[in-house]
Amino acid sequence: MDPKIDTSQMLSQATAQTPKLVKGQDPEKLKEAAQQFEAVFIQQMYKEMRKTIPNDGLIERGNADDIYNQFQDLEAAKITAQQGGIGLAELMMQQLMKE
Repeated sequence: MDPKIDTSQMLSQATAQTPKLVKGQDPEKLKEAAQQFEAVFIQQMYKEMRKTIPNDGLIERGNADDIYNQFQDLEAAKITAQQGGIGLAELMMQQLMKE
């Protein structure tokens, strides 16, 4: 079993938990779905940025460190998206509200 977090699985879980939106439905549900998508996007950015950090040092990093960092990135991404994020959710809201 691979202990790493699979972002495609996380995205499919987020979309499965998000209620399907119909035109004219509650904008709060739309906002929640957009924030969840933005959180997945930000978490992927954090993951790629973390890859640029050299894995050398006095103490070797193990599998537990990788798992901890993934969960830390996931929570940071959720909080970032809830607090306005990088503006992706807002742009998605504007686009979807036009349709």
